[in-house]
Amino acid sequence: MTPPGVCALNEYDTFVMSREIKIGLLTFIVLITMIWGYTFLKGRNLLSASNTLYSTFPDVSDLNVSSPVLVNGYKIGTVTKIKLNTKDVKKMDVFYLIDGDYKIPKNAVANLKSLGFVEGKGIFLEFEKECTGPDCAKDGDELQSKTVGLIGSMLGTEDMSQYSSELTNAVKTIVANIGKEGEAGPINETVRQLEIISKNLAAVTATTNNLMSNSSANLKRTIDNMSAVTNALARSNQKIEAMITNIEKITGDIAKSDLDKTMGKTNETLDASKAAITELKTTLTSANTTMKDLSEVLNKAQKGDGSLAMLMNDKKLYSNIEATTKNLNLLLQDLRLNPKRYAHFSVFGKKQKVYTLPEEDPALKVEEKRD
Repeated sequence: MTPPGVCALNEYDTFVMSREIKIGLLTFIVLITMIWGYTFLKGRNLLSASNTLYSTFPDVSDLNVSSPVLVNGYKIGTVTKIKLNTKDVKKMDVFYLIDGDYKIPKNAVANLKSLGFVEGKGIFLEFEKECTGPDCAKDGDELQSKTVGLIGSMLGTEDMSQYSSELTNAVKTIVANIGKEGEAGPINETVRQLEIISKNLAAVTATTNNLMSNSSANLKRTIDNMSAVTNALARSNQKIEAMITNIEKITGDIAKSDLDKTMGKTNETLDASKAAITELKTTLTSANTTMKDLSEVLNKAQKGDGSLAMLMNDKKLYSNIEATTKNLNLLLQDLRLNPKRYAHFSVFGKKQKVYTLPEEDPALKVEEKRD
């Protein structure tokens, strides 16, 4: 017969071992998942067969690990590693993983092309047909490489030559037809206007030349007259200097008299007077309006029209207002002297005292006086 304590110990050991086995299995699954995820992010799928090929390029700018490998625009692999070529450090070896479902021939060409303006570059494989048997590239084989520029990547070699020839012909046609009569567009109109302007300038220069040649005699006489005038001025130099001296003296006297400051003060005084007169006119106008309104109000009050006339002429209303005022004064005085008469509450829940009428009640005195 097994003791009870031994049986309990065996069950506990079994529970601990099963828990350790579960933790070990969970750790193993997590490690496998992490390894698979890491290789998947690098472009390798552990669940399917694949081949690693490589090519050598002189420049791998904008090509990164995990860049796509495409055939006719469809992704069949991923770049896994880029490193220096062991034989020539000016070249780079690019290793890429190809899905095993695709048979790549050994004579395939790996073109390094741009994927777009902002998407970097990728490797485009070109070959005529899938291979069979020994013609297929095996794991670790090297494929021929070729680098294609941005325009070639976007258009292709054949399309590029076609577009360039068409563009050249179009440019030649446009240049030949610029400014031709009947051609629409602002550039053609500008060229035609420039042609007209150049013709007009040529005509103006020709006319100017004729005018100068015909007016040479008149110009000579004009120059002679100017020379005579300058000689006369030279002879009258002393008189001119005396006149200038007198003018300087007059201007000096005016400056000493401080005429500008006096005129400025006079102008300021006149401006202030104008402003004062304007304000006075405005004030008089407002006073006249106010006097007219006041006169109308007084006339209505005298005639008995309106609330003001009724208040002024109704003696009964005056008596009622006076009585109401006295009663309000008594109420406020009684509220101040006897607050318990109007407010019955207790903060701490005590029993309220019974209100007692004071011996000297001012309201009673007022009533006695009235009696």
